[in-house]
Amino acid sequence: MDITMFLAQLWGPVILAVAIGVFVSKAHYIRVYRDLDKNSLAVLVFGMVAMTAGIAHVLYHNVWDTLPQIVVSIVGWGLLIKGAAFIVAPQQVDKAGNAWAKLKLIPYAGTAMLVIGGYLTWFAYFA
Repeated sequence: MDITMFLAQLWGPVILAVAIGVFVSKAHYIRVYRDLDKNSLAVLVFGMVAMTAGIAHVLYHNVWDTLPQIVVSIVGWGLLIKGAAFIVAPQQVDKAGNAWAKLKLIPYAGTAMLVIGGYLTWFAYFA
């Protein structure tokens, strides 16, 4: 199986489910994020898992030729960068998250995830 297709099959439904969750249970997702800063170990573990998954993703898929390959590569790099940010600068990540919530930007993030997750799911299962 092509690695782009495999990663699209893996990430598409997950990103799509989180995006739908952001719209269906917005308060819950904001609460989950806000409660993260109360558990430093959870932030560190999340960062380590995300960074490890991002590194693995980028090592096996860092291809920038077609649109599906570009989207899958962006997901991998985003995961790696987000994981590193949670490890290196957790306070800044928390401040940025609070700013996003205060500026009511959560629906825009949900929309971006809906588009990316929807596209990857469509590509992986229906195209």
